[in-house]
Amino acid sequence: MNTKFTRFCLGALWGIFISQSLFAQTDSTQLWKVTGATSLGFSNVVLSNWAGGGDNSLSISALIDLKADRETSKSYWSNIFNFKFGVARVGNSDNLFKKTNDQLIIGTAYNYKFDDHWSLASGLELRSQVAPGYTFFIDADGKERRDQTISQLFAPAYLNTNLGITYKNKILTATLSPLSNKLTFVLNDSLSQAGAFGVDPGKKVRSEIGPNFNTKLEFSPIENIIFKSSLLLFTNYQRLGNIDVDWETLLVFKVNKFFDASFGTRLIYDDDILIKQDDGTSKIAVQYSQVLSINFGYKF
Repeated sequence: MNTKFTRFCLGALWGIFISQSLFAQTDSTQLWKVTGATSLGFSNVVLSNWAGGGDNSLSISALIDLKADRETSKSYWSNIFNFKFGVARVGNSDNLFKKTNDQLIIGTAYNYKFDDHWSLASGLELRSQVAPGYTFFIDADGKERRDQTISQLFAPAYLNTNLGITYKNKILTATLSPLSNKLTFVLNDSLSQAGAFGVDPGKKVRSEIGPNFNTKLEFSPIENIIFKSSLLLFTNYQRLGNIDVDWETLLVFKVNKFFDASFGTRLIYDDDILIKQDDGTSKIAVQYSQVLSINFGYKF
């Protein structure tokens, strides 16, 4: 893919964000609206002489979800920071902790309004993870050991930049971008050499140009229950019809000011990513995860 064109798109978008941030600072009639939530979840199961069988387990999870918005009569500027992380250990204390959740999303989007619902949109969104991911094996002594590193911070990471049209109402924001750039980063040398996550073997960055569709839905069907859903679709102009999918949902049940229960799912499909199967082969497959948790947290 043309590197000069990629740099031009990134430079143009950064220019838009910088100029609009300076404009926003001069408009003292509108203030930033900052919202967010933090939570910490913990689970511990201890069994002793348990006739029904089972294993001890210990799990910890954390969430930080922040959003800063600024709206004027002509524009809307939104910034997000989302971090989810969880680990669990099953069995005795000699067993290793394994990741159950690891997600980092940082994004910014500027919209120039045509009317109350439609606007011209530009955006940047970075998606990655924080901690390394491993495969595991059992050694000769029966202990579980780490084997190969299969992921880490910026291996992979995805930077999406886009220009398009946005429709927005009280519960829905949908953006269609005929021109968007998806950059895939694999900054781990061994994963790069193996051509992991769709990069060419030995390369650490892959650039794709194509249309992008991004939609976010959030509403409260009844009191103390919140439903959120986000869907990101992307296809490369060189391979139209091969659609990358990243779909998340979250259902939150608010118990009181400090406690809540949540159920979240995430579905990913990317035909550039090969998933290792139990028989040792690798193939394209749908990635799916779900997390049910009871959390202690604070929302503002």
